[in-house]
Amino acid sequence: MKKLWAAVMAMLATLALAGCSTQTIGSGSVSSQSKGSGADLRIVAATELKDLQGLIAQASEDLGFGIELEFPAGTLENSQALKRGEFDGEVDATWFATNRYVNLIGASAKLADETKIATSPVAFGVWDEAARRLGWDTQQPTWTDFAKAAEAGEFTFGMTNPSSSNSGFSALVAVATALADTGEALSPGDLEKVSPTLQQLFQAQAMVSGSSGWLAEAFVADPTRADAIVNYESTLHQLREQGNPIQVVVPADGVISADYPLSTLAEPANPEAAQHVRELADWLMDHQEEIASTFRRPVTQVGNLPSELANQQVIELPFPANQGVVDELLYAYDNSYRAPGSTTFILDTSGSMSGQRIESLRSIMHSLVDGSASTLTGDVSLRDREKVTLWSFDDQPNEPVTSVVDRNNPESLQVLTDYVDGLEASGSTAMYRTLLDALAYADTSAGIPSIVVFSDGEDNVGPPMRDLKYVYAEYPEDKRRIPVFVILYGSANASEMRELAAMTGGKVFDALGGDLEAAFKEIRGYQ
Repeated sequence: MKKLWAAVMAMLATLALAGCSTQTIGSGSVSSQSKGSGADLRIVAATELKDLQGLIAQASEDLGFGIELEFPAGTLENSQALKRGEFDGEVDATWFATNRYVNLIGASAKLADETKIATSPVAFGVWDEAARRLGWDTQQPTWTDFAKAAEAGEFTFGMTNPSSSNSGFSALVAVATALADTGEALSPGDLEKVSPTLQQLFQAQAMVSGSSGWLAEAFVADPTRADAIVNYESTLHQLREQGNPIQVVVPADGVISADYPLSTLAEPANPEAAQHVRELADWLMDHQEEIASTFRRPVTQVGNLPSELANQQVIELPFPANQGVVDELLYAYDNSYRAPGSTTFILDTSGSMSGQRIESLRSIMHSLVDGSASTLTGDVSLRDREKVTLWSFDDQPNEPVTSVVDRNNPESLQVLTDYVDGLEASGSTAMYRTLLDALAYADTSAGIPSIVVFSDGEDNVGPPMRDLKYVYAEYPEDKRRIPVFVILYGSANASEMRELAAMTGGKVFDALGGDLEAAFKEIRGYQ
């Protein structure tokens, strides 16, 4: 590392000589009324429905009452929050991607009714070149065809984390059910049968994300990352309409679709909620052509169905009714099927981290290592086969430690535990220098690489951001494809951190409000 840094400093010298919720109108809501201001109908909605805000604004005007859409989290997490009663008396309705997960976790009593508004199957968005090369531009492939291409090394793809995002969850359940080919919902006995093919497919996963929106943005921002992504059909057609050269491919042997049920809460905030929901549902059913124009499949007959939707058949697969089989499938995906992560945590141990901050950091990292870290939707601790590097910094980058996680081998965890135990706060903040070292050290030869940068302050050692960008631009392409996820905390320089995330194809996670643990856990959906 000393030789590396000497080379970096030499480069810098040469360069010197040469000269990173509830949303209101304009940022998410379709009502001019802000949260808590007395909107007649407040709805917790799926994040991918944000593009329908204009349509809902029209509905609000036509129906004569205020409608507010809120997007606090994804469908899986919102379903768990519903079960815990967090929406009771606070909002009036839900408009999730589906209520199947609500039913699976035993939360259906929290809803009084539902009206399915549209459907959108999970599908593959494949770059045109790859689709032509694999013959998928002229025929509708099956999940097995995708797996065979993956095993042959001819195909890579990205998908959201099925433990945190409904599109990835639906895709995982769909492929397992299609491969089982029983005509029935997936059962525990099916998993052993389908596991080999699932391993073939998911070893080709080159991108992972905690949200379908970020996945789509990262995919089009760097076409070299993967040949395809799994996402909602509507999202993929919208990407194509924006000029991105992709083919939208629905697996021929079956999918699980989002069906967007508009549902009244059993305990709504507004006593007139049920009536308002009925009126809105009826209005949306009368405007199915507008729904179809967004590439969502209408639930009633329309005169002008987009040809893109009519050209591929959709076979709807049964959804599991057994929580146990879903948990087993998710565990196998994390620890056996998917390509393992190659994950680096860059951790600030400068003097400003002394006291409660360093204690909190130790506690968070211990939970990731010992397996106790979890969210409403499940386990977010380090996974089996994940190559993990912990790299602290103060005045300079400290010596890192790397271990491949094996829950059956305590030594693989002990080396990480010992490192976390030894974190002590002192000195200055050599964040950028540590990041450059970590990028150079990172393993991109296998798995899904990512870097997390955490600091409670600004870099005060150097290089400055402008020089960091020059050096970064000279790094090999495989290093520049590693997404850097940045946690905003303490007195971190927000503008520079957002610039860093954008430059590396990463994302900013805001912990300025103090919830550092939540930020670390959310990032796990992207690793």
